[in-house]
Amino acid sequence: MELNRRAFLGTAALAAAGVATDGCCATRLAAAPVTKPEYHVFSRVFQFIRDYDRAAAVMKRCGYDGVEWTARPKGFIEPSNAGRDLKKAKLAAERAGLKAESLVVSFLRGDDPSAEDIARAAADAGFTSFRGAYFRYDPAKTMQQNLDEVKRGFESLERLARKTGLKACYQNHSTYNPKIELFGSVVWDLAQILRDFDPQYVGVQYDVMHAQAETGPSWMHSIGIVAPWIDILCLKDFWFEPDPKNPKMWKRHLCMAGEGIVPWGRYREILQQYSLRPRYTVHFDYNFPEDEAGAIRCASADLKFYRAQLG
Repeated sequence: MELNRRAFLGTAALAAAGVATDGCCATRLAAAPVTKPEYHVFSRVFQFIRDYDRAAAVMKRCGYDGVEWTARPKGFIEPSNAGRDLKKAKLAAERAGLKAESLVVSFLRGDDPSAEDIARAAADAGFTSFRGAYFRYDPAKTMQQNLDEVKRGFESLERLARKTGLKACYQNHSTYNPKIELFGSVVWDLAQILRDFDPQYVGVQYDVMHAQAETGPSWMHSIGIVAPWIDILCLKDFWFEPDPKNPKMWKRHLCMAGEGIVPWGRYREILQQYSLRPRYTVHFDYNFPEDEAGAIRCASADLKFYRAQLG
């Protein structure tokens, strides 16, 4: 009997997560061979170094395997210059001995005015995936209306991915401002949308820090439900502290790796449970120094910690 598209994707998703289906029962498959992880660096905090070659050389000196360039306003690459500068940035990374596969962009939907031009330029330069902006909940709409609107956005991203050969990725990001309600913060809403999309074209950049900040220990379950779509694992650390504007509330304090409350040992166990070994991208959302010596010191220290914890 021919499977319909949803049934096929559901079965494929379980298989990708390491689960075999047998009737109505599910059993764990043998874990896939573990390959050596790659550590890429999210380039945003290195933007004070305006030269691609110099920035790439500094990142390589820190010990990273690759770089995730930014192609957005005030990023390394201005969107209007994508056709010219994406190849320059890609070649600069390769000259330094770094991979450059993923790109961070500012467009939200695949049919936004500049989306196709940037995606085609990225594909021509040799990039393989991009991460875009964040969908927001509209409090004037019902939950289902919001989900329907977000799904249409993902459909446009998948169409763009199929046109260009890139994978369109979405990052779960905690809601840092009650007035800006971000879709995907709890991850389960993201999973609700992803189940109808092909992981070859639509993926997730899973951020454990944001998952824990948003949902506490339940992140340990949310990672499993989106595991088949995970393309990149974002790494950063944090702790909670009282909000000076409202001492009864708590806010996130981003910090260097290992200084916060993300349980990295448990995280490694869960990654092994789901046979997850995509590439890591290290983020630096704390008070990162804007000088080369300071940047090298912090970026190297974070990488050393993550390699010790995650392999």
